[in-house]
Amino acid sequence: MVDIYAGFSFTRLEHLLNAIGSVKVAVVGDACLDVYWEADMTLSELSRETPHFSLPVVEERMSGGAGANTAQDFAALGVDSVMLISVIGKDWRAGELLKVLQQAGVVTEHILSSSEWITPAYCKPRRHGISEVVYEDPRIDFENRKPLPEDIEAGLIGRLREVGPLVDVIAVVDQLKYGVITEKVISEIEHFAAQGKLVVVDSRMRIGRYKRVIVKPNEVEAIRAVEPQLDPRRCSKEDWYRAAKKLAEQVGGPVLMTVGDKGAVWVDKGSIVEIPTKPVEPPIDIVGAGDAFMAAFCAALAAGATGPEAAYLGNLAAAVTVRKIGITGTASPEEIKQRYSNSVICQGGFEKS
Repeated sequence: MVDIYAGFSFTRLEHLLNAIGSVKVAVVGDACLDVYWEADMTLSELSRETPHFSLPVVEERMSGGAGANTAQDFAALGVDSVMLISVIGKDWRAGELLKVLQQAGVVTEHILSSSEWITPAYCKPRRHGISEVVYEDPRIDFENRKPLPEDIEAGLIGRLREVGPLVDVIAVVDQLKYGVITEKVISEIEHFAAQGKLVVVDSRMRIGRYKRVIVKPNEVEAIRAVEPQLDPRRCSKEDWYRAAKKLAEQVGGPVLMTVGDKGAVWVDKGSIVEIPTKPVEPPIDIVGAGDAFMAAFCAALAAGATGPEAAYLGNLAAAVTVRKIGITGTASPEEIKQRYSNSVICQGGFEKS
């Protein structure tokens, strides 16, 4: 049997957003830099040396990606503090990422820096012409191609041990094949969860590896973890429910599975609750929406929300960010309130407090 969550009142929303203001957060995971280069092709000239037209960049924007973006999302929600535990290199991208994080209000003193590591970055050239059409070229990616060195790994675990006891929730962002979340780091994370610390994990490739934590996969990640023979593109709601329930049994903890514009599914102790959401009208840009959901979900849980309540707030935050085109946007409390009001009006009136 599946229950459908109907949402909460505006009064409850205000209470949770206010309570989030006292939450202390640690984000541990892969910190990346997103770079946007806007090129005005009406200014392009044919190169004298090669048979190519140039990409004349007229605007450059940078924002955090993966764990860095999740940390920015926590800061935008107005939490008491958010500390990012990660590893960056000694390259130009490291300096730019630190600037972005510090401007957002993220505590960066627990980020390790090493010449043996590359600061991951994803650079996106976007071409503009005479029409309103924007063409995005293939990304230029900077990633590590080898495991985290053992001495840096030990330093990262040391920072986690230092910060973990000081916070209300540990948000784990495990995005990269060769990232900062190693087997030893996972064991340390699980140790905190075993001691009763609230731990929420978002992992792109290893979501089924974690034990005794709350995991937040999307439907593709969940299905690949427990039923890899299925094609996620052709799965039904019943497939989602079954996969989420299997994953909860495998992890030994609750599962919050996001399903894009259809909302989310919460599984805890065998019960299944669907949290629907209202699709956002185009134009939309889904880059960073999962990070916004993760931050709002974690912050709400730490502030005393139930799983479905926290997922509902996550849906609202994600709906705000997808309307921010060409940037990994964040969602402020005021924007979330506005989204809530618009959604309820569209459904035919406000809920009672």
